Amino acid sequence: MKKAKTPRLVTISVTTTITIIFWVFFGLYTILVTPTKIDIEQKLLEPLNPILDTDVLQSLKDRVFFEQEDVASTPPQFDILVTTPVVEESEESSDVPSLTPSPEVEKATVSGQLE
Repeated sequence: MKKAKTPRLVTISVTTTITIIFWVFFGLYTILVTPTKIDIEQKLLEPLNPILDTDVLQSLKDRVFFEQEDVASTPPQFDILVTTPVVEESEESSDVPSLTPSPEVEKATVSGQLE
């Protein structure tokens, strides 16, 4: 009796599936087993100086600090110039009106709250 052969496509798909499963397994294994390389700047690894620098501490004491009452409570004001365009009909035969800035300039004051 003659045995039926397995189709070539089935053989290729089974071996491909097994290869993908092993590939994923070994990829995860190498990720979990290998230690991660940590890059730390050499300046951070230097030992600290245990002696206090009294000059630096004195300079901190001499610094100027502002109290809440010293700071102005009104917000700063900014000037903004606003120009409005004026549409003038030209004497030429074109249908497009020309836009020219008006000589009138308005001055607006804007005040804002700083946070």
